[in-house]
Order: sequence, then C-alpha cells, then structure tokens
Amino acid sequence: MNGSRWRSPLAALMAFAVLAWGCKKEKKDADADLGHAAVTTVEIWLTQGGDTIRGRYKDPDGPGGRPPTIDTLKPLGGQTYVYFIRLLDEGGNPVQDLTSTIFEGQKNTHQLFILPEPDTLFAKVTPMDVDDLGRPVGGRGLYEQRQGGGSQGALRLVLRHYLNLADKNFGLERGSTDLDVRLPVVGI
Repeated sequence: MNGSRWRSPLAALMAFAVLAWGCKKEKKDADADLGHAAVTTVEIWLTQGGDTIRGRYKDPDGPGGRPPTIDTLKPLGGQTYVYFIRLLDEGGNPVQDLTSTIFEGQKNTHQLFILPEPDTLFAKVTPMDVDDLGRPVGGRGLYEQRQGGGSQGALRLVLRHYLNLADKNFGLERGSTDLDVRLPVVGI
C-alpha cells in the first residue's frame, strides 16, 4: 500500500515530462511566413505636375535564372518628385500586384528602404506613408534628384519583413529581406 502512494504522483510527473519535452514549438522565420508571394518586379514612379518617369527592376524567374531586365531611372537634376512604388510577382500566371498587400495590409511588418548611392548628395528619399505606430513604410513619398548633368548613381531598394513588430524599430539590422535590388539612376 505504501508503494502505491508514490506511484501515482510519479506517473503523473513522468507523463507531464513526456508531454512537456515531446512537444516542441516550431520556430518561425520570416522566409517561411512571408504572407505574400515573392516580389519579382519593383517599379518606382516619379511624378511632378503632368510628367511621369518610371524605373523598373524585373526578374520574373528569380535569382539564378535569366538575368533581370533593368530600366534606368532618368529624373531631372535639382527637382523634387512625388514617388510611389509598385511591387509585382510576375513569376506565374496571372501576375499578382502585391503593392497594397505589402504597403497597406502588411504595413506594420514591412518597410521599404530606398538608399541613394553613392550618397544623399546625389539624391534624397523621404517616405511619407506610415504604419499604425507612425513608423515609415516606404511605398510612397518624396524623391529629390539633387544632381543632374549626366551624373550617375543608383537606388538600392531593400524590402524588409519583420515577424516581431518591435524589430521594425531597428531598420535594416533585424528582420528578413524580401527584396534587395539596385536601380541605376542618371540625373539629367
């Protein structure tokens, strides 16, 4: 009888241990939880008055396949434009427009960084759209082409995806990359 008293608690403890160590939480990462299709094409549209300029990076079969098609952006030097970004998945049929999915529906977990190269003396980009916490999203804003006269540079477009909302506060340091491309720019 004395032996049966300790068997029941011991059995319960062993059952709990088996359940606790046997059930692993699956580690999620941003690549497995994009929440959208792959971005294969990015377009930047610059508008000023009635004038519109477009630059595009298109790689429908993704990295490692055929080379991408890249259109050079040619804004006027000394001018400020309103910009907006269009994101597409052209890897399948039909083509999917991901712009509103990422910049509106998933704005709290994404940020597009538009980084002028060689530096901000060449061009300056100021995002005007924000997420629910007032942080930049990057889908639209102001683009200032500071240098003209045939000066050459590029825009590096980096779309970051954050599973942890607080990680967005750290910019490029955290999250995963949904897109990282360079678009040539010639200031006219």
